[in-house]
Amino acid sequence: MASSTSEARQPLVLRSHSDEETRAIGRLIGAGLREGDCLALKGEMGAGKTVTAQGIVQGAGSGADVRSPTFLLHAIYPGRVTVHHLDLYRLGAGVDLRTLGVDEALLEGAVIVEWPERSLADWFSGEIALEITSESEREIHLQLRPGFGIAI
Repeated sequence: MASSTSEARQPLVLRSHSDEETRAIGRLIGAGLREGDCLALKGEMGAGKTVTAQGIVQGAGSGADVRSPTFLLHAIYPGRVTVHHLDLYRLGAGVDLRTLGVDEALLEGAVIVEWPERSLADWFSGEIALEITSESEREIHLQLRPGFGIAI
């Protein structure tokens, strides 16, 4: 199981004014991604979780067309690091991520989870919280594992 995001790490707060800027931040995160990373993508509906996931997958070396896996539940994107993208929106509270194969996915790649608050256990080595602050701006709060290596 990954280390808790509640460890004493100062969050990095970034501002984005467009989907492309949000995607670019995701690409920087994806470039630092490695096998065993499990990132929680938090935010209200429309906050930019899937746009961030698109950038993360691109930064991890995949050219795949990333869409929200709400109805698929689990999408896999091979690249420099294979990224497993889960969306727990349609599931009730208390989801055991082992039943979705997260423990096995972490052995072969990284995992990003939308709506992680619905999961039962703390598997996350990092957290990306998105918040819409105005019609033209969102804040992106990053708490990533020590040594993540994001170059911003």
